Amino acid sequence: MLNKPHNMALAHPKKKFWNWGPLFFSSFFFFPLLTNWQELSLSDIAAQLAIYALFVFLYGIALYKKGESVTPSLAAMALLCCLGTYVTYGTHSLFGFIGFFCGFNYRRKQSFMMMAALLVVIIISALLFVPVKSLYFVSPAAIVSIGLFIFGMMEQRERLYRDQQEKDQQQIEQLGAIAERERIARDLHDLLGHSLSSIALKAELASKLTAAGANAQASQESEQVAQLARDLLSEVRQAVSGLKQVGFYAQIDVLVTRLQDAGFIVEQSIERVSLSAEQESNLCFIFKEAVTNIIRHSKGKYVKLHVSSHNGVVELLIQDDGIVKKYQCGNGVEGIKDRVATLQGQCDICTDSGMAINIQFKERIV
Repeated sequence: MLNKPHNMALAHPKKKFWNWGPLFFSSFFFFPLLTNWQELSLSDIAAQLAIYALFVFLYGIALYKKGESVTPSLAAMALLCCLGTYVTYGTHSLFGFIGFFCGFNYRRKQSFMMMAALLVVIIISALLFVPVKSLYFVSPAAIVSIGLFIFGMMEQRERLYRDQQEKDQQQIEQLGAIAERERIARDLHDLLGHSLSSIALKAELASKLTAAGANAQASQESEQVAQLARDLLSEVRQAVSGLKQVGFYAQIDVLVTRLQDAGFIVEQSIERVSLSAEQESNLCFIFKEAVTNIIRHSKGKYVKLHVSSHNGVVELLIQDDGIVKKYQCGNGVEGIKDRVATLQGQCDICTDSGMAINIQFKERIV
């Protein structure tokens, strides 16, 4: 059940018509005046107009009072209606507005207490100022007040529900932003970590070789540092380009182009499957890392890329026909395995005929 706070005001900042529009029904206040105006003095007419104007003024104040802070305004409205009954029994049409505030501005227990107090005021008004026709005064006033009291509680519940939905949506957006930042941070770590470590080690080695007088070897290490830096810059550019793509399948198109530019013949069997944003992000990294390894290390000519889904299980295959003499699990492959673990999937690597990475995981649409 939704908790009912004390900090809501009935007035809606974007719906001014609905704040004041209900006062149209307060026009019933003037029915006695219209039916008996010939029998009334100017002072009686002025008194009735003054009562109505003061009620509208108090109503406007109550609109912007939050929660139980509306109590003084409602007390003043109830007293005005009670005393105004001495002048005109048209006040029975105004009690309902107080009933709506009772249902909207208070917690459940307090709202029933306020409504009971309002009914008491209605009965007292009738007994004091309309003794002959008390029933005809109390009945419409009580029925309308109880009805609007119920509508007030419903409006409160609806407002609370909408507010909770907005808060939930904001939390989802915040969590999504946090997850996206974590994803980018992990991608950058996977992309830059190993290469920067290699650059640092080789630069340190070159410095030591220079100090030892091995200038030729130091020069060779410096060239390797420069080459590593160029490769890293190229990877960063590709990563940025990948972020600008529309998704996983656009990333595959980019990678296929890279393979073809490197001289590979690519066989594609790509089925459209339902993926969450997190799954797409991980698959983009897996395919990019696998293709980068093929371009760097494979001596083959053919590459096969396969994506399919069957009974809620996604299957991926990235395979080349190069000759693998000695297989060593490096940082790239370890990164792929980590991403598969994030997907709660299974990764099998076979080197019998080239390098084949087979991955399976369950669809998880978010």
